[in-house]
Amino acid sequence: MSNSFAVTRPVNPPGAEPVLTEAQLWKGLEYKARNAHAFIPGIVESKTIVDDGKKVENELKTADGRVVKDRIEVHAPTILYIESDIGPRGTNIVSYEAAWELLLALSTANGIPGIVPDAPKPSVEDLNARFGGAIEKNLSIIRDLLKAGKL
Repeated sequence: MSNSFAVTRPVNPPGAEPVLTEAQLWKGLEYKARNAHAFIPGIVESKTIVDDGKKVENELKTADGRVVKDRIEVHAPTILYIESDIGPRGTNIVSYEAAWELLLALSTANGIPGIVPDAPKPSVEDLNARFGGAIEKNLSIIRDLLKAGKL
């Protein structure tokens, strides 16, 4: 089984309001890097313990009471690399397609979250729906934060 996957979604699909700029999207991703609990189901608390602007280290408390660490490399305004004690490496990439539509991609390496390493890999369609849905949810949260004046 392949132990990686990537999916991309348009940041501003038809009907999405407010329309996000690249700068607003990036601010939202930086917020996520320091406030995982607002974005990731199963994380109930996040505490930033190191933040020098380029590297962020957090202690995350899971719903079952475990405390784990994640380490994030920040390459503004394009890439976040995320390493965690409890999951595979993740990457968020901000990019544009040929017609200059803003895109957000999520990729994983060294495993797929929620998939046991030796288990059969779900179909590409299932993974695309699952992780594409996660991107869409993250974009919705970023829009809500923007509307609330938190970005």
